[in-house]
Amino acid sequence: MIASLQGVIDAISKDSMIVNVNGIGFKLSVTTSVLSELGVVGREVKLYTHMHVREDDLSLYGFGSLDELRLFETLISVSGLGPKTAMGCFRP
Repeated sequence: MIASLQGVIDAISKDSMIVNVNGIGFKLSVTTSVLSELGVVGREVKLYTHMHVREDDLSLYGFGSLDELRLFETLISVSGLGPKTAMGCFRP
């Protein structure tokens, strides 16, 4: 399990970023607060992560704080609420 990443932002899109950690680029879906507070290409960041594993998908979600990560994990523990819907709860 990947619990956190620390590296340099290589690229940013509307809801994700690629963080380069010693030459390996990790694509993370991130909250709008992470994008607005940390979203600058070339900036060093540390993100707490949740790796969501399904039989047909492996996704990594990034958060700026442990509190955001814990809230996300609480939300996805609700039956019928997936990670994409839970990420929507962080949007203003």
